[in-house]
Amino acid sequence: MIGRVGAVVLAAGIGLAGLATGTASAAPGCADFHWIGAAGSGQRDGAGLTANGGMGSVVYQSYQQLKAQLAADGHTMDAEAVQYPAAAVPLEGGVSGWLGFLGSVGDGTDATAEQYKAFTDRCPDTKVVLAGYSQGAMIVHRNLYKLADDPHLAAALLIADGDRLPIDTTIKLGSTAVTQGLGEGVAQEHSFLAKTNTSTLPPAIGTRTISVCDVGDPVCDYDPDSKVTPATIAIHTAYAPAAGGPHAWGTPLYSLVSAAETTPSVELTAHTA
Repeated sequence: MIGRVGAVVLAAGIGLAGLATGTASAAPGCADFHWIGAAGSGQRDGAGLTANGGMGSVVYQSYQQLKAQLAADGHTMDAEAVQYPAAAVPLEGGVSGWLGFLGSVGDGTDATAEQYKAFTDRCPDTKVVLAGYSQGAMIVHRNLYKLADDPHLAAALLIADGDRLPIDTTIKLGSTAVTQGLGEGVAQEHSFLAKTNTSTLPPAIGTRTISVCDVGDPVCDYDPDSKVTPATIAIHTAYAPAAGGPHAWGTPLYSLVSAAETTPSVELTAHTA
């Protein structure tokens, strides 16, 4: 079973204050918005540590597009990558390799939480966007349970999420959004092994989370009766914009972020005390 799972997970309304005028809301030295991006499996190997900001191509492209949209409104946005191994899936199914992969998921989950807290402590007035692809989406997903009521979080973007539940109250995009009952992540099928939270996300964060999944993706639309093929792998690695165009989730993500309610600093101080 471990070998099979290893092959499946990855083979390849309220306007922001000052939005119209571009008035900054962040503390001095802090951007108005901050992006924390998590790469997918194998995307931080070698040159991947520096290419695409260390967060993988699809997450980095999404950041660049949102940054440009916000800049057009006079707002600033910066970013950081989640500092974790993003270990490649052990396709040979070896136990030691799988332990390394699962350790990477745990490390990424912890790193996301630590980096989020460190940033929001430093820039308490900045709104944060969490985004991840594949394994990166899983580690973001696992942090959302504790952030449902956090005033700093503007939105989350999960692309090909291995922890995905079709009944979650997320904003669903991709071809699974028009199907019934599809789009369950592979980690949900093997929740004990993957140490997955099988509960749905709290509605308070679900409504601020975009979950993108296409039919036949063996990571986010897992079918235990189907084999992984080059065609299904191609689905998992095809989350890219049309030539020269934006990602399909770019506009709804911008809408979520630009509608994020600002919270007075005194309230943030009380929250983090």
